[in-house]
Amino acid sequence: MKIEFIGGCNVVGGNSVLLSSKTTLMLDYGVRINPAPPVYPPLVKTDNMILSHAHLDHCGGLPRLYVSATPKCYMTSVSTDLVKLLLEDSMKIADKENYPVPFKQKHVRALYDNMYAEEYYNEFRLGEYKCILYDAGHIPGSAGILVNADKKKIFYTGDINNKPTHLVNSCHLPKDIDILIMESTYSKREHPLRLQEEKNLIALVEEVVNKNSTALLPVFAIGRSQEVLFILEKFTSKIAIDGMARKATEIIFEHSSSIKDHVRLRKILNRIFTIHDSKDREFALKNYPIIISTAGMLFGGPALYFLKKIRSDPESKVLFTGYLIDDSPGKELLDTGRFKGEQESYNVKCEVRRFDLSSHAGHSGLLEIIKKTNPQKVACIHGDDCEGFAKEIESSLGISAFAPKAGEKIKV
Repeated sequence: MKIEFIGGCNVVGGNSVLLSSKTTLMLDYGVRINPAPPVYPPLVKTDNMILSHAHLDHCGGLPRLYVSATPKCYMTSVSTDLVKLLLEDSMKIADKENYPVPFKQKHVRALYDNMYAEEYYNEFRLGEYKCILYDAGHIPGSAGILVNADKKKIFYTGDINNKPTHLVNSCHLPKDIDILIMESTYSKREHPLRLQEEKNLIALVEEVVNKNSTALLPVFAIGRSQEVLFILEKFTSKIAIDGMARKATEIIFEHSSSIKDHVRLRKILNRIFTIHDSKDREFALKNYPIIISTAGMLFGGPALYFLKKIRSDPESKVLFTGYLIDDSPGKELLDTGRFKGEQESYNVKCEVRRFDLSSHAGHSGLLEIIKKTNPQKVACIHGDDCEGFAKEIESSLGISAFAPKAGEKIKV
């Protein structure tokens, strides 16, 4: 069996790995979404496909596979609906911004026609490959993928977290594998104490509520927006939710088994205000001091509407809860106090803060995952210092490790 590393090599995003034996099996086919426009991985044909989870850097390129083939595509049941939400939104953005897209709507429909749901820990066969999805603990429906073929065990982590959150449990892992293909997003850093980060966020939100100002929380729609709702549960009657965060939350609730406590989420949803149109946004600004809205890095979404409305109020706050890449408008705002978008730029007088509520394993968590899976070899991908992390694995754990280059193939 051969493993070819298509994307996600020495960068965060654009993940794709191809296994080849008698037939081919692809694991993820994502895009690099920043800087815009999205960068698609090379077109590679495959007989079958397994998706780890519904984030664009893992699933955004899927329709391209259907330009010249019709592979069967497997994922968890909640991911089937979340993928549709993400792809439809990304195509709307591409049309609006006039981005080139290497597929058409008919190819998106072909993907939908070939999507199949598989649940955690149920073995299923794709040709000579015996496959099992393990809960990755990243977002609802996220999966690490175990593949058995040619007497070898390959485990692909996708994005993974070994710490539980309010939303999902920590990851489950197989043991004694041959090749571990693992994300390395936080290979160079640890996360701060989560409980303290949550307390700090709650304190700032409470300050805003008491002053009758606005706390704008730009969020990632899938995973982070629902986690923030749990953290701010005591403020539910003062929360409005907008954009794709609203739609993603509704989908996740419909798949109740994908989260730890769907009853708790239902109670929260019954009390918050859901925004559907511009009139609702005006109403929310006047009546709801907490606004949760996409997009998380301020590249677009209704969060920009709210930011522009509150920008001159020093009592209001912009509270980021996710990762901000260096060239994003959100990072620019955090560092300089100035918003710079494609259409306009302006100063923001609000206090701007970022809280680390990451759903990725930190540095020590990644090492712990390696120890528990006990691999013969580790391939480090999806990180900005994969080579450095591979060297650390070899020196500190005594396990063979490497950082593959895009297009590199290895024989297993």
